[in-house]
Amino acid sequence: MKFQFNKDQILNNFQAWALRNPDQTFSRILLPFVSFVEGLIANSPTYLYSKRFNLGRNFCCAGQVVMGEFATLESALTSPQARTWRLGTTLLDQDFFPNLDVGGRNVFPLALSDLEAGGNGNHETFRQYMQKYILNENATQRQSDETAKSLLARLATDYLEMPHDIGGSFFSDDQRGLKRFMVRYLHYVLFGLNPDEEQVMELLTQLYYTNLGTLHYFAVVGKLLQKFNLKGHKNLSEMIEQVATIYENSTALADFQENIADENLMTRRELAKMMTSIMSIAALQGPLHLCYTSMGFRPLPSYPGQKTAEINLTDYWDNLDLNDRQAVKLYLLECARVWAPVSASHRVATAPFTITIADREQTFPTGTKVLIPMSLGLLDKSFWGETTYEFNSQRENLCPFHMGFHSVGDRHAGRICPGRDLALEMLVDILVTVGKVRRSS
Repeated sequence: MKFQFNKDQILNNFQAWALRNPDQTFSRILLPFVSFVEGLIANSPTYLYSKRFNLGRNFCCAGQVVMGEFATLESALTSPQARTWRLGTTLLDQDFFPNLDVGGRNVFPLALSDLEAGGNGNHETFRQYMQKYILNENATQRQSDETAKSLLARLATDYLEMPHDIGGSFFSDDQRGLKRFMVRYLHYVLFGLNPDEEQVMELLTQLYYTNLGTLHYFAVVGKLLQKFNLKGHKNLSEMIEQVATIYENSTALADFQENIADENLMTRRELAKMMTSIMSIAALQGPLHLCYTSMGFRPLPSYPGQKTAEINLTDYWDNLDLNDRQAVKLYLLECARVWAPVSASHRVATAPFTITIADREQTFPTGTKVLIPMSLGLLDKSFWGETTYEFNSQRENLCPFHMGFHSVGDRHAGRICPGRDLALEMLVDILVTVGKVRRSS
């Protein structure tokens, strides 16, 4: 009989054993390595899909248990969560996060547990500070003022003047086009920074896009980039401090009330430092990804056995009623369903649990890392039906059951993306403004 090497099954079986036996020598030696390597690979949009295709709805990947049933994901996204240092499948390096990088306390909200899941209340408090000073009515008002409109007009001009088909420089150039707009628009709307202050905007662009600042936070990767000064990472920590000072002195934080007598209350500097990580990991990446998808920068993923990569999304964009903002929003949500900008989140098990993996029941202990693969929920045929891999922005239940913002529609347990509404408003404005000049040309 010919032996068939199945790497998916071997990786799955080893991780299932190691996660059930975390104190064993092989687990302590090999599991961190597997978690790191597979965690990076699993950022490919088809990786988790292929794992589910080969192994079933429940499996192990990147040092985590993955449960891919829609109902299970729905429960996870609407329940309190304990957290650790993960960004979906990717391991994070806590040494680089605010404010641990300067010997302070952890103010990175994605790594803070909910109070009902064993946290100390910091997650809830820090989130409230972000909503009070950053994602507030002032930001909403700036989003519709003349400065925001002028930035959109400049974006439309860049679209006409720059290559904007698949791989076009309109999407990739960080001095013009989409990235230039993202830096200026979001920093104006969120912080009230002057988008014409070139020296400041250049520093922000360099940190978040040119130098690939997001990689600074990845375990192993960040330290290697810093050690060998790749993409300017030797000075990245210093740049982060400079940007935090800009945020600290911004219009948004001008009326910040400090009271450090209670350990749960933030200082102005802590909020500024927290926002450097949020801008790098979320605010300047998620909307960019959704623009890439909805505006035709790259084809949809080629999910095994499906024809998604053959769908031409710009045809759908060109046929939208651009005066119907709800229709444009639904188009964006369907784009985010077929290719989720944020593919997965995580939680830490607060009690032992038993599930079926590889055709047998297996029990995992408290403390097991559990992946929440929203991308699998968004592509779950048992919920979305036979048209799952077709593009239909009018599909039933798209809004109330969308998982693309770490929630199930509007339902969540306090961890929905706090900038969801602002981001969608911006993205609708982009597609409408650029869409109109695209048609006129």
